[in-house]
Amino acid sequence: MKTIAVILTGGMSRRMGRDKGALILEGETLIARLVRRFGPAFDGVYVSVNQAGRFNTAGAPELVDLHPGHGPMAGLEAAFAQTDADLVFLTAVDLPFGTPGLARRLAELRGEEDLCYIRRADGRPEPLFALYTRACQVPLAACLEEGRRSFRALFERVRAREVREEELDGVPLDRLLMNVNCPEDLERAQALL
Repeated sequence: MKTIAVILTGGMSRRMGRDKGALILEGETLIARLVRRFGPAFDGVYVSVNQAGRFNTAGAPELVDLHPGHGPMAGLEAAFAQTDADLVFLTAVDLPFGTPGLARRLAELRGEEDLCYIRRADGRPEPLFALYTRACQVPLAACLEEGRRSFRALFERVRAREVREEELDGVPLDRLLMNVNCPEDLERAQALL
């Protein structure tokens, strides 16, 4: 079963004020950091973009959105349309501390479900650090056609394995899923190093 990692970079970065993919952490861009971390753990690593050539992808192939402006679900759609992967692990470029180990744990917990994601203790789902099977492709396309760009719409149409935070006891999710959205978050991330 071919499993790829896809790094989502298509956001507008309004709160950051500049493209997050080009931010530097430990001497490398966030894109390069994630390509290096996830590349060896998967059958391929790709960078999802809303516009070709927007970033230096650190040698990873680009997946260009078929529906630019439709958010992260457009990145997942492009992954299924432009690769032959059976499973797509999505991670966002602004999650610089995510690990292949946590991604593998989600794969173990998925069972036979169509996707697997973490639900945080505060109730928030983490659809941008999650595993999706090709069974999601048709329902995903339907959601986008209907203008429903929230992953919740997809979750309603497929068999989803929700991993509650307490099932990952001992895993430092606050660090691993720390989101770098604004300059203050980047400072916090640098301080954690």
